[in-house]
Amino acid sequence: MLSIHTLVVLSLVNFIYACTPFSTSFSPGSITSGKTSSAPTPPFIAITPSDSFTTTKDGLSMFLRKPPGDITRTDGVNSQLGEGTTINSTFTLLYGKVTFEVSFPTLVPGVVVAVILIADEHDEIDIEMIGGDADHWQSNVYAPSPSDTQPLWGVFGKIQDLPRSPSTIASVHAYTIDWNADRIIWSVDGIVVRTLEPHQTRKNGRLHYPSHAMRLQLGIWDASSPLGTAQWAKGPIDWTKAPAEIHALVRGVKVECSTP
Repeated sequence: MLSIHTLVVLSLVNFIYACTPFSTSFSPGSITSGKTSSAPTPPFIAITPSDSFTTTKDGLSMFLRKPPGDITRTDGVNSQLGEGTTINSTFTLLYGKVTFEVSFPTLVPGVVVAVILIADEHDEIDIEMIGGDADHWQSNVYAPSPSDTQPLWGVFGKIQDLPRSPSTIASVHAYTIDWNADRIIWSVDGIVVRTLEPHQTRKNGRLHYPSHAMRLQLGIWDASSPLGTAQWAKGPIDWTKAPAEIHALVRGVKVECSTP
């Protein structure tokens, strides 16, 4: 017979590794805009205001809007940032396969669309699209270590091609993160684009491989400041040419579970 201690440990392990297969095309009620007492809990919660997104038959539309007032550019950055969208899942997973169907039809340099996995401990596995590069997307991981003297934001990032036509981020593609303890695989439309193993994340004598339970995060944001971010995003945004409202579409999300 198992001891109470062993049963507790097994229960905690099962909780940590809990992963429920899930899919959504963002029907009404799938995203809450604040604390809710309704049951069951909606799978997503908006961190930004409720007017920063809409859900329709086409999926989730996320908006970035021009900031009010005069916007000036000094030393390569804008004086104000537009308000975008950030939506988090209310569930987490430790290992699994997540597919995001995404398009970024309003291509504006300085704007970033991100569909990522992110942990409370700041681990990340990223899929990012920047409006100034219509033909590519970017993969990245981030897992801070106490030995780091500065954030390693772009050290493990790579610029990726779109393997199937239409080869533009303006069109809908299925971007997949398949993550377990041994490797991360990024795919687009079912075609493997990149594989990353833990030993490839060694920096400053430490591994920087994501290892904590993570939630899904969907967003569109203004990367017009600080300077390094603006340069990476091919910005800052030129609001004299950009539309006052920029949008991206997440047509659906699917979670498939891995066995620990």
